Amino acid sequence: MMIWLSHLWNWIQENATVFSGLTSVGMLLIWGVYLQLLLHNFRMQRRPQIIINRGHGSDVHARCIISNMSEQAVFIQTILVQLETSAGNFISDVTDTTDEQGNLASGESQPGEMPESNLLKKMTRQGPLRAGEYMDAGSFNALIRKVDKDNSIGVNDHCQPIGDVQFKALEVRLVIVFGAERRPIGARRRFKLERSEQGESYLEPEVLWTQQLSSRRQRREVRRWQRNLMS
Repeated sequence: MMIWLSHLWNWIQENATVFSGLTSVGMLLIWGVYLQLLLHNFRMQRRPQIIINRGHGSDVHARCIISNMSEQAVFIQTILVQLETSAGNFISDVTDTTDEQGNLASGESQPGEMPESNLLKKMTRQGPLRAGEYMDAGSFNALIRKVDKDNSIGVNDHCQPIGDVQFKALEVRLVIVFGAERRPIGARRRFKLERSEQGESYLEPEVLWTQQLSSRRQRREVRRWQRNLMS
């Protein structure tokens, strides 16, 4: 036994350089993995994740739900809705709250009804969303009627087009300020407008996720949305 341990010790001493090199490589790999984890966590904290979805049904009376699943707070600056029809695309700023008929919500209240901050939330969808928070942006019915009101498309009581015009899809767009970013980013999701066998309109998400617009090229598109609003 002692002889075997002596031979082993001599072999370790003879190959000490090899062991040292393997140890250095092993430590380098460990630090590389550790740095990758730190970088991944840093990117996740800096990455916006906004979800646009429908809630409480799938017809046009469903609610448009906007959720902030980012690690940081976001500020909802503008909400746009583009209605795609056989007669062209129509877009409207729906940041201010509207009722089911597409009319702007009134800021008037009875004495003692609610504080001023809650009144502001009742009048506009603009404002901050903390991490994990969500907001109800109103029914899709109200959003479609607001686009109709701004562009005189013509819809009936069932929120369906009048005449030969056909609705194809509805796209919800967000202009967002994320964290300490100076330039706004965007998010959007498109819903196909289908009609059931009973003749009722319903929304079908075109894709399973909300597109995040945060790259340099995508931010230029978001700035174009803003410029078009001012033109």
